Amino acid sequence: MKKLLILLTLGLLSLNISAADLKEGVDYNLITPAPPVGSGDDVEVIEFFMFTCPHCNHLEPALQEWTKKLPENVKFRHMPAMFGGAANLHAKNFFALEVMGEEERLHNAWFKAIHEQKQRLRTQADIDKFLEKNGVDMSKFHATLNSFTVQTKTNRAAALMRRYGVRSVPMMIVDGRYRIKNTPKVLETTDALIQQTLADRKK
Repeated sequence: MKKLLILLTLGLLSLNISAADLKEGVDYNLITPAPPVGSGDDVEVIEFFMFTCPHCNHLEPALQEWTKKLPENVKFRHMPAMFGGAANLHAKNFFALEVMGEEERLHNAWFKAIHEQKQRLRTQADIDKFLEKNGVDMSKFHATLNSFTVQTKTNRAAALMRRYGVRSVPMMIVDGRYRIKNTPKVLETTDALIQQTLADRKK
């Protein structure tokens, strides 16, 4: 079963480029210190992003199509980056919605509100209006927003940013060892490094 999952992953991901076609320092950077080579079949991919980032907004439609084609053993998740100000506020709200099971439903709406409808969403009051309009249970939301669980998730996201050296967005992280820059081939590069991760585990 393990070999089958790896073969399926290698076959279903984009084969436009391979890791051998990539240049370290140009297409990606190695994260140091590197984590131990993992075992098993699951590969984690994280996209660090901000809702206010125009490049993140531009990437999102292609990213959504890409995630639909991922094999089950490739685990993708969004991770809000925190560079201060509105980004930190948005991250806290993101995690509250995630805990409530509402974030995925509203993810595109966040981008649309900011980049198409020109809503600022820079204060909690503005965000509350946006969420209420989109059918969020606000009593439950505020209880969740101030919960220990959300604080823990926020602290962990900040720690991961430091660990992975995230200084710009969007930024893709593969297996905690590859940091992928935002280039026109960012998703193809991610595919290639997922393949490389699985190949390394077979050695």
